[in-house]
Amino acid sequence: MQQGFATARFSRRHVIRLMGAGTGLAAVSALTGGSDLLAGLQRTAASASSIRRLPRGSIIRTLLRDVPPDALGTGAVLFHEHLSINLSGLGRGGRQGAPPLPPATDNVDLIVQLVSKAGTEGVSCIVDGGHLDMGRKLNDLRTIAMRTNVHVVASGGFYMQRVYPPDLAAKSEDQVADDLVRQATEGHLGAFGEIGEDPNGAELTLDERKVFRAVGKAAVRTGLPVFTHNSYGTGPNVPKDIGLQQLDILESTGLRPERIAIGHACCLNDPQATIITEIAKRGAFVGFDRVTTVQQIMPDEQKVAMALAFLEAGHADKLLLSADFTGQRTLDAGPGYGRTLTVFVPMLRKAGVDEATLHTIVYDNPRRFLAFVPKKT
Repeated sequence: MQQGFATARFSRRHVIRLMGAGTGLAAVSALTGGSDLLAGLQRTAASASSIRRLPRGSIIRTLLRDVPPDALGTGAVLFHEHLSINLSGLGRGGRQGAPPLPPATDNVDLIVQLVSKAGTEGVSCIVDGGHLDMGRKLNDLRTIAMRTNVHVVASGGFYMQRVYPPDLAAKSEDQVADDLVRQATEGHLGAFGEIGEDPNGAELTLDERKVFRAVGKAAVRTGLPVFTHNSYGTGPNVPKDIGLQQLDILESTGLRPERIAIGHACCLNDPQATIITEIAKRGAFVGFDRVTTVQQIMPDEQKVAMALAFLEAGHADKLLLSADFTGQRTLDAGPGYGRTLTVFVPMLRKAGVDEATLHTIVYDNPRRFLAFVPKKT
């Protein structure tokens, strides 16, 4: 159990009772109150060491420049969002057969406003989880980074089998790794991600396994961290241990587990946090990176309960939070890129997570995950 939980106002058992009574998200959200949602976190951030000691020369590679981890200040880091994305290649059309609307992120001026708003809500850095096969436009990310006070980290890689480029199948994993290293160098990328598999699959395809190994090799060569995409909640064929399988493949390339975040773990129906605890025990980070989503694969109150089980098992230093948010069409359409801080973190706080633990989760952990000593490739 994490220090401070014994005197917390709400226990995990209390939250689970709310869920069992059918109270749902509205009741848990009601626990957040109306006070300044970020004041406690920012006070803790200002008074505590920003991150654990990192190797000399460690940097975080933002799209515009390399910065020391402390340069991100006291703001939170969101390790998986989407500031530029177009998934029309996955067949996502408009309503009732109408032509699909352009992606919300095509309106760069609006995304700039949304990111600026997130900055006022306590966000200092956003990692964009897209790459070429997800329709990510690197120039748009540069524009957003230059026009806001929020640092932007760009990522590289390949998403899933259905959107792989046609020539990938004929390449060896070493050739794919070479391509990824070149992507990272030329694009000044700060991570590889999101790297995943098709929905409702019983196992990774051969090409997906090749991509995972290539990403692992590229990460070893560059020092960059890797975050994955899991298909938890997309159908009955997805095995509960797919996150562990992803970790196995990446580690088989020599990539250290502390450079890996297994994503979308919050969409796994695992109330006792058994699988994610095993992932953390092996040294990898666990991503709760679909919190507050509009289409809930797993309700947020269940994510809170699983997070508490994970924290009680002693793994606060391995939890990462983000929303996998893909933008919205108006500035006032609801919580924006800061939603992890303004919606989900208050739920954790009112469920009993103390300020020091929250500081570890939203400030320290993502900095440790992203920081590395640059290598000559």
